[in-house]
Amino acid sequence: MIGVDLYYDESANYARTPLDQVFRALDDLNKEKGQLVAISKSECKVLSERMLKGIADDIRSIKPQARGSVVTSGGFHLPLSGTKKLNLKNIPILLVRNESGPLYVFPCKSGEIYYDVIAGIKFLRDNLPNLIELPAGAEELITSIIRNRPELIEEGLSLVSSEFETSRGKGDLLFKDVNDRMLLVEVEREAFDQSIGQILRLCAGYENQQGLEPGTIRAAIACIRINDNVQAAAKRAGIEVRMIDPLNLGENHSQEASEYFSS
Repeated sequence: MIGVDLYYDESANYARTPLDQVFRALDDLNKEKGQLVAISKSECKVLSERMLKGIADDIRSIKPQARGSVVTSGGFHLPLSGTKKLNLKNIPILLVRNESGPLYVFPCKSGEIYYDVIAGIKFLRDNLPNLIELPAGAEELITSIIRNRPELIEEGLSLVSSEFETSRGKGDLLFKDVNDRMLLVEVEREAFDQSIGQILRLCAGYENQQGLEPGTIRAAIACIRINDNVQAAAKRAGIEVRMIDPLNLGENHSQEASEYFSS
């Protein structure tokens, strides 16, 4: 069972993350994953100073703290202020725990990606019961979303493996299509010439590893951007290209992530 604890200040004006939206998102999480999560909501005025300090200590114990991703800086509202106290006057805070201790806190900044509380709840809905590392960059985030929504690539796909080893490197995603044919998908923010060589090497490595004839598996690049020359080269090499629209990646992946994809 995963504990999901929301802490908030009822008197605060959470313009960026309104409490009614947070409560609705938690209700949806409970409806969808109620057998896996225990949700609690705590107004900060009912918490003692000792309890508030304990929550801050729990947040500091989470792995991303080593990268400075939970302390407010650079215009991002994060769980701890510059003085390392809870930042509840500016944001609600969601703490996720299991029997071993704190696992995630939202909002947080993982690498290039900022997750607000709504995005954090969406992350839990998409990934429970599998507790994975938070994606830290655009490609990781897209890979995570496609893993959970393979219909963005093609209807009828079933996931075989993610981050899998071949004899010529590590691939991003491997699916089986409706005709039982394997489809290897490499995720790129922008596809370049080297993307063509990379996926051809990975396909050859997988086929060699599995004792398959060359050309047995399908190859696809999922990307946000690709120029005409690279797309023509991909077509000539028999590589399928799937354009990923960042506006169709699912709601609540945070405005900051969307802006990053578009930059």
